[in-house]
Amino acid sequence: MKKTTYLLLLFLSVLTLKTKAQTITFSGKNIPIQKLFNAIREQTGYTVFGNYSVLENVPNITIDAKDRALRQVLQDVLSKNGLSYSIEGKMIVLTENKNNSTEERIAITGRVIDDDRQPLEGTTVHNVMADNISTQTDKDGKFTIKVKKGDVLAFYFVGYSPYNYNVQSTNNLGDVILHPDSHTLNETVVIGYGTAQKKDLTGSVATIGGKTIQDVPFVTVDNALAGKAAGVEVSKSDGTPGGAVRIRIRGTSSLLGGNDPLYVIDGVPVIVQSNFIDPGYGVSSPAGNDVSASGGSSAALSTSYVNGLNSLNGLNPDDIESISILKDASSSAIYGSKAANGVVIITTKRGKTDMKPQFSANYYTTISVPKRLHVLNASQYRDIVTEAAQNSFDARTAANGPIPNAVTQILNNPDSYFGTSNTNYVNAVTQSPISHNAEISVQGGGRNSKYFSSLSYNTTPGAIKESDFQRVSGKINLENNFGSKFTFITNVIMGYSQQNLTSGAYAQALRARPDWSPYDADGNYTNFSIMQLHSYSSSGFQNPLAVLTAINTSKTFSLLGSLSGNYDITPYLRFKSTVSLNRQAYNQRSFIPSYLSAINLTGVSTSENTALGNNSNSTFTNWFLENTLTFNRKLDKNNLLNLLVGQSYETRKLSTFSATGAGYPNDNTLTSLSSATTPLLVKGDDPSKPQSYLVSFYLRANYTLLDKYLFTFTGRTDGSSKFGTNNKWGYFPSGAFAWRLSNEKFLSNVKWLSDLKLRTSYGSTGNQNIGDQMYRTLYTAASYGGTSALIPTQLGNAGIKWETTKEFDAGTDIGLFNNRLQVTFDYYDKRTDGALLSTPIAPSSSYTTFLNNSVGIKNTGYELSVNGTIIESKNFTWSGSFNISWNKSVVTKINPDASLGQLGNYTGLETGNTTIIEGQPLGLITGRKFVGLIKTQEQLTAYKAALGTRGNSSFPYLGIGDPMYVLDAPASYGSYPDGNQIIGHGAPKYYGGFSQNLNYKGFGVQLYFTYSYGGQLLWGDHISSVQMQGQSNANISILDRYNSNNTSSNAPRLLYGDDASYSKSSMDVFSSSFLKLRTIVFNYDFGKRNWVKKAGLQNISAFCTATNLFTITKYPGNDPETSNDPYSSIGGYFDVSNYPVIKTVSVGLKATF
Repeated sequence: MKKTTYLLLLFLSVLTLKTKAQTITFSGKNIPIQKLFNAIREQTGYTVFGNYSVLENVPNITIDAKDRALRQVLQDVLSKNGLSYSIEGKMIVLTENKNNSTEERIAITGRVIDDDRQPLEGTTVHNVMADNISTQTDKDGKFTIKVKKGDVLAFYFVGYSPYNYNVQSTNNLGDVILHPDSHTLNETVVIGYGTAQKKDLTGSVATIGGKTIQDVPFVTVDNALAGKAAGVEVSKSDGTPGGAVRIRIRGTSSLLGGNDPLYVIDGVPVIVQSNFIDPGYGVSSPAGNDVSASGGSSAALSTSYVNGLNSLNGLNPDDIESISILKDASSSAIYGSKAANGVVIITTKRGKTDMKPQFSANYYTTISVPKRLHVLNASQYRDIVTEAAQNSFDARTAANGPIPNAVTQILNNPDSYFGTSNTNYVNAVTQSPISHNAEISVQGGGRNSKYFSSLSYNTTPGAIKESDFQRVSGKINLENNFGSKFTFITNVIMGYSQQNLTSGAYAQALRARPDWSPYDADGNYTNFSIMQLHSYSSSGFQNPLAVLTAINTSKTFSLLGSLSGNYDITPYLRFKSTVSLNRQAYNQRSFIPSYLSAINLTGVSTSENTALGNNSNSTFTNWFLENTLTFNRKLDKNNLLNLLVGQSYETRKLSTFSATGAGYPNDNTLTSLSSATTPLLVKGDDPSKPQSYLVSFYLRANYTLLDKYLFTFTGRTDGSSKFGTNNKWGYFPSGAFAWRLSNEKFLSNVKWLSDLKLRTSYGSTGNQNIGDQMYRTLYTAASYGGTSALIPTQLGNAGIKWETTKEFDAGTDIGLFNNRLQVTFDYYDKRTDGALLSTPIAPSSSYTTFLNNSVGIKNTGYELSVNGTIIESKNFTWSGSFNISWNKSVVTKINPDASLGQLGNYTGLETGNTTIIEGQPLGLITGRKFVGLIKTQEQLTAYKAALGTRGNSSFPYLGIGDPMYVLDAPASYGSYPDGNQIIGHGAPKYYGGFSQNLNYKGFGVQLYFTYSYGGQLLWGDHISSVQMQGQSNANISILDRYNSNNTSSNAPRLLYGDDASYSKSSMDVFSSSFLKLRTIVFNYDFGKRNWVKKAGLQNISAFCTATNLFTITKYPGNDPETSNDPYSSIGGYFDVSNYPVIKTVSVGLKATF
């Protein structure tokens, strides 16, 4: 960091020496003064502007200047002729000396509009001839300002090129048209509770245009964010249509899953629910973990879920106008306790005034092709199992050990063990489906109103048969002006989606024995669970084709509606009141046929099984009321002040109900829950359960001095019902400062430098993403011995408090060559104090866990973004972007009361497949450290001896070809002397994306790449592909195992039943680094051709899009972006292949009329 600071100061020093004196070299005799002005423009970049009529009486001049100061030259020439000047940015404004002009200024009116003749409210109109005369346009684009002949009016509006008007008369101006500027720093950026000019930002904010999202046919908007912004890591668990996406902004700050950013849609904060379909229904299988009652992969592979539901499914990506991502504390602190993980502000489309109805239609169709992992066929499976059984027989015989029945059956009576089928279950359960998407919208408006409405339908069959996603979504936006001061806004977004999942059919296809037929002699589905229970070993896999028939459907209805009223108290003071409702209703229905179940009502595993059914409903309701008062005024030429004060109140309530039943008459028709004859489990919320509330007060002040020095202060306090009396209130202040060096005089002569801004910020945000009433000790009614009683269900902790994240950010924004090249760099240090953790406690307390503020987490990192227009001509444009992010998450402390355990060489907390260790990064993968195979008798003898000295000699069947592990961990932990070791780091060292955009006349090509480097994944399928631990099939990588014909292999020899005590190790950890062509888009705009006009169309374009065309990676599994749990805060780096990744190709048309 010191080196970086030094280089930056050195760079600025060089620029200062080079540019501190603006000089001019020019000579001429008896020449017009305009020639001098031309020379000034060429040598300095300054444009001389003003009422040229004042020059009519100026005689020719004689000048001989060599390296003379610009100001001295102007003073000498102009003062002799009764003129004076002022410098406004890069403009030299000529004026008559005040004693030469006595004309009084009078008020004139005008209106500022854009290319579509829409009024531009808030346009600054400044009389550059009079420092104290300026104004802003109203909501109709109108303005009034005092002028006289010879004055110059300058018009400025965010995102548009400035315009200067030379006043020739005092008549009203009429319409002034401003044109968009693709390179301007005045671009509008949506921030919390308002907008700002890009050049005036003091915080770290990334923006994504709506067109970038609409160019690619993503089903959900969160999928479209991947690789688009530095510091934003996006990963999807698999190829499930409409499935959940994991988004992390600047790392992980919490351990309880509250790491999703806050979404703000059209100004309304939206709570994104993480919903799960639980395959177990609270019913245990008598076969234990070997056979899942649901037929899913969760029991066999110990995952915590089947799939999550995406709460943003109801929002149509094509309705989005822009997305702003607030990353640092300064920009996000206005949202206080919701903003510790960043804020994603989504602005949807709106109508336009004075516009006839304009309809837009969009249709595309998509074909999807899944990636199919390769497993053993029946012949290979038989050879592998036989070899494993023979090796186990030899090892046990040599050690005088017992021979398992399964080994005897395989070797002595193979025909009774192996089937005669040869089924490729991966191919049997996958497909290449075709999906469809259709959208239509209309926008327009009159003089005092505008409207936008849309309707869309999407149907996406899954790459796994019987899985699909369907959505119907709609949007209505109405804005009405009542008089000149009051505006009423109605905004409604509705969505209905249905998602059919497959309960892990793909994972089952990877494990199912290829020699077993999916159908029995009667043509019914074979019950693999029963076949395993009746044999000598069990592996927990189901009949994949039978799994496809299970019902696993979720239906979601979402409503986001808001009513807002704006009242302009004065031209610079506005009051706004908003009330909104966010309601999400979920229904999840599952039915497991009897031929998938190994459960019966007596609890005995027999062939007399019963089907299982479940119906779950949940409703989330969030009411939100907010009032804000905004003051925005340019106090004078050098001072601009923006103040915001606000208050909000919101309530949230989640209601749930779930019921499970058994004893269904049949598997085909009577599958509703009402057909169940035996209730197994009914659970729901207490109707008297209180709702949670949040009360907030906030303030933000932005002050700009001399258009160079920018100050921001934000303060917010939140009161939450989720904490005890002494900890209800949280306080979240922040401050920021930015310095626009490019507006300093010593840089004004650097022509290639368009913008240079240094900024820094520090502030705090919070997190209260925990359940309601967690601080209280709770009980529930029960019956014991026929007597009513209360039993404890939750141990409260009145001392739990807000998770508070404090963040420092330092960055720079650079614009070069008229902002055709823009560079942004940030460094951040983000620290969370008192992260909540649910830690185990003694069972004797009648509780299992205790919630406490136990952990500290630090995230540090760098971000770099580069955007540039390489070529820009009339017919051809080539632009590109690049971003890269480095982030490191470290556990800085774990309080002693967090029930630490000994984990190999470390002390920490173990959770699932990862471990939290003080001083170590988050995302650790733990297991046994593999060091190689035993390949000589000497190695075998030495390894057995080492095992014995560590108190463990329980490996009598070890032999040549078996794995060796690191043995330097304490023998007191776990079943093995090497216990738990750190064997991998899931989080990448850096990640990002880059794009290329080319447009020639009407033809365009866009390519979007994403990449990641330095992360690792634990490949679950590899664990089962190293040893034949039961009857499961394996990946073809098992063919490269160690045996007498393949002694160079590093994969262990095969032993049936894992006689070598093989478990997950570093052998199963692989690099997840990748470079992926995520999307490529080809489009053609037909322009204003005659046939387009004759068809009554304003515009029509065609496009072809492909996703995931190729991935460069060394990862051998499904996909390097796979996560077994997209909601996991600290883990998720375990690939269990629940659903294949897919490639897609889409073609479509867009038209406006």
